[in-house]
Amino acid sequence: MFENYRNTIISFSFLIVFTSFSLVSFAQFNNSWINYNQQYYKFKIAETGIFRIDSATLFNVGIPLSTINPQNLQIFARGQEIPIYIEGENDGIFNTSDYIEFYAQHNDGWLDEQLYGSAVNHPNPYYSLTTDTISYFLTWNNSTSNLRFTVETDTSFSSYTPIDFVLKENIEIYTQGNGTVNPYYDGETISVGNSSVSLFGYASTEGWFDSPYNLGGSKTKNINTQNAYLAGSDAKLQAVVTGQSNDANMSTSINQHLRVSLGSTVWDTTFNGYKKIDVNQNIPLNQLGTNTTSVTFSSINSLGSGVARQAIAYLKITYPHTLDFEGATS
Repeated sequence: MFENYRNTIISFSFLIVFTSFSLVSFAQFNNSWINYNQQYYKFKIAETGIFRIDSATLFNVGIPLSTINPQNLQIFARGQEIPIYIEGENDGIFNTSDYIEFYAQHNDGWLDEQLYGSAVNHPNPYYSLTTDTISYFLTWNNSTSNLRFTVETDTSFSSYTPIDFVLKENIEIYTQGNGTVNPYYDGETISVGNSSVSLFGYASTEGWFDSPYNLGGSKTKNINTQNAYLAGSDAKLQAVVTGQSNDANMSTSINQHLRVSLGSTVWDTTFNGYKKIDVNQNIPLNQLGTNTTSVTFSSINSLGSGVARQAIAYLKITYPHTLDFEGATS
């Protein structure tokens, strides 16, 4: 079913689920997916890809394969059952040549959104505040209708018209610079005596971002735009930039000016102080670079402000891409 395998799960650890805790007590933490009458085996994923678990791995960690119908197996992640493929499950026996395959994603900012209150306030859904590793859980029940991938058996490709392009997303996440981790930003602060104290809770300008650029300064970022299909529709540029200062001496309520430039396309806005700015701009395909495209973020000195510090969270570009995927394996 799958031709390329970049990742292999090599170990499991047994997770004991204490039945003394009720589903009601866990509901607020989104643990309603747990069936406390089942056993769960936990394993960790740190990289997105397609994974295979063979029978030897399952046997070595003590899973009683001889008593389990493979059609009863399930895998859960992020509070939901995920689809899996099990080779040879139709005979109801997990033979030594059988295996489980599934697509898994590393941890990103999906759970952090709850800290910020909403997706609108979340500055970076692509990067976790704490870790890139996430736990997946293997279990089994008595059902033979668990989530499975559908195997496509039609190999008569000549009857289909090939597409010219696909839409590809390239994302650059700016949490490291020059080999070091970039600073963690506390977001807006208030003065308490001689100290600055961050506000309670998670503000939309708090998190791991790129090192800042200051008033009158700029940063240019390069993003991969290889093999654009030039007869397609416009590309879409998206980014999040955070204001990381507030000039309290300004007599007006606007003290920051952000400009984002790509070729002749300019996206421009003004705002006040600490704020999360969502950049959304269509880009003509003829402005994309052959291999990479440069995007410049600038803090414009046009408002009379004494300070206007800004930091980039991420940059994303979505564009029509030919079917040449540069030799990628995943």
